[in-house]
Amino acid sequence: MIEKGKIRMIRYAQLIVLMFSIIYSNDIVLDSPDGSTIFIHRDEYGVPHIVAENDYSVSYGQGFAEAQDRLFQMDLNRRGALGRLSEWFGSETINFDKDIRRLGYTKAEYNEMFSELDVDVQQLITAYVEGINAYADSMSANASKYKPSEYIVTEFEPWQVHHSLAFAVYFVRLFGMFGGEELSRLTELQDNGWEWFNQNRPINDSTCTTTLIDDGLAFNRNWSYSGMVIPDHIAEEVESHKQEIRQYAEENGLIFKLGSFSAAIGSSKSSTGNAMILGCPQMGGPNYNETSRTMEVELQSPDLHVGGLSIPGFPGVVIGHSNYMGWTNTSGVSDNVDVYIDSTQSQNFNDGYWHNGEWLDFEVITDTIYTYSGYEVFTHYRTIHGPVFSAYLPSHQVYSYKMTFWKKEIESTNYLYNAMKATNMDEFEDAIKLAPMSFNYIVIDNNGNIGYWHGGLHQDRTDGVHPYLPHKGDGSEEWGGFIDFEDLPQGDNSTIGYFANYNNKPTSWWNNGDLGPWINGISLCDRNDLITDYIASLSLMTLDDVKNIPYTINDHGTYQYALELSINEAIDYNINPPGQSAFINMMGVRSEHTYDQWPLHEQWEYKEQLFGETIVKIDQEIIPESFSISDPYPNPFNPITNLNIILNHNKKVTIEVIDVNGKTVETLIDKKLLKGEHKLSWIPNTHSSGIYFIRIITSDLIKTKKILLLK
Repeated sequence: MIEKGKIRMIRYAQLIVLMFSIIYSNDIVLDSPDGSTIFIHRDEYGVPHIVAENDYSVSYGQGFAEAQDRLFQMDLNRRGALGRLSEWFGSETINFDKDIRRLGYTKAEYNEMFSELDVDVQQLITAYVEGINAYADSMSANASKYKPSEYIVTEFEPWQVHHSLAFAVYFVRLFGMFGGEELSRLTELQDNGWEWFNQNRPINDSTCTTTLIDDGLAFNRNWSYSGMVIPDHIAEEVESHKQEIRQYAEENGLIFKLGSFSAAIGSSKSSTGNAMILGCPQMGGPNYNETSRTMEVELQSPDLHVGGLSIPGFPGVVIGHSNYMGWTNTSGVSDNVDVYIDSTQSQNFNDGYWHNGEWLDFEVITDTIYTYSGYEVFTHYRTIHGPVFSAYLPSHQVYSYKMTFWKKEIESTNYLYNAMKATNMDEFEDAIKLAPMSFNYIVIDNNGNIGYWHGGLHQDRTDGVHPYLPHKGDGSEEWGGFIDFEDLPQGDNSTIGYFANYNNKPTSWWNNGDLGPWINGISLCDRNDLITDYIASLSLMTLDDVKNIPYTINDHGTYQYALELSINEAIDYNINPPGQSAFINMMGVRSEHTYDQWPLHEQWEYKEQLFGETIVKIDQEIIPESFSISDPYPNPFNPITNLNIILNHNKKVTIEVIDVNGKTVETLIDKKLLKGEHKLSWIPNTHSSGIYFIRIITSDLIKTKKILLLK
């Protein structure tokens, strides 16, 4: 075990490298805790392109880079996900914190879930957390320049692994958790009767637009209901509370749920024969005066190369592409939460609830919620079905959520890791099998193929209980099982040449849950027609046509990306308005990348993603046409740099290698050369990884080029 003092010394050494690098440019070289080297290059929009010698180090670099841009936003989201906003904002966020804790997990439960993840995934999360803390440590060296201004009145608390896990749970639930509306539906039934209910709340509305062509799997089932009744005010109170939570998130910079849209174009519909994809997740905004909820990043190691959307607070690329695959997802909106009504023995929680012929004790969790002026002790409960979210004890009723994904949300990280590593459709499908939440997955590969999956864990409804209405908690209406992955809606290489999804129904036989999203008259029923009508109007599509979809349907994503992928090339565009960075230093100076993508957004335009481009910054003003490094991006994992020199006259030439301290570490040539082209290689066997400068000196020329060496 490394002693705390040694850890701080290691971080201080990293800090020295960081500060020196900032003097030269936006490029940073870090020493990873495992002793390897990490290089972070910022392009003209401030996007971090991170190269490292292994997956652990590239994740460490991602944590560091994202903390540079979004530390306060990450901290805010972390506190939201942990139910600790009241420590900053006082009693106005008490209800938000209670809701998070009531439905969430304890630190011990997070640790247990973490231990069950794949070891490689554990390593990535740990490295990411260490990268965040490394940047946070660096702030103390020059707080006025590197510390976000929001920390004038508060201090940053070191990041822990379970903080990222809590944020992951918050995020995937926000966009992949649906249902739990049974009390509202029951109130409608009580107020209006079965005739109205069956007419206005159909379990399946065949008029709604689908992503997949009907495959004839529709089936009928007789549904039952126990006849339980509830007071009308209960559903109203629950819905009011949900609205309060959403409104707070929306007004205070937290991620909140909207919708998303996407399209995948196969080879038969593509003008080039290459598959293309559009991903437009909607997570709030974009607004000029708000920080984007998302970031863009490129990650590269010997075994990983991905770029696209990241969510500050958790490692990886959630929506984006590799050299092999492109992917995006939209919220699936399928029912994965049911309400159970449990009966208490008395008008309190002390005497238990009835289940399978006996009185069971509630699981009791006592939390302390701190505010800046004090604290409140908060006690909440769980039944065998799940967390209790409300109760009406005069009627001996408690209401709990049963979730298909309970204590499985973190397995989404196993999906993400394997998705980023996938090299073909079969491997990507294997990754989706690991994903527990309700999402639509839209995928392309570099061979012109497209795929669509409606993923997640979904109850098979063999219990026969009407999916719009509550389950009885006495043990008589327990779930059967889950639908097998192979039986979920999915398809590949669509017969019409494309897939599109706008949170719409996946296929005609797929039923509504209690949320009832796919009902005629509700926008989710048919808004996907806006996309499919446009696509169908074109015989063949270009990448420009794909990029034009948001403009055509008059809707934006929080982040947008369009990609054409082939074996030889990835042509990619994206936009993350208003800009990449939210950093404001203690002097009140904003990052130059706060608003620089907003003009593009207003014009429905994109920027180039620069995936796999030269990530080592060239000092443009001092690079002559007669001196070039022949490899546009020297392979950092085979560090041989090839040099081409073109001379217009015979002359003496000196070529030196200089380190970041300005010291000449090697002279490659120092002699007279003839007019014409000359080639030589630098094989740095005795030099460590880092940034170096190649300097050429002639009688009329002194020029320098910066390069990266990773060994």
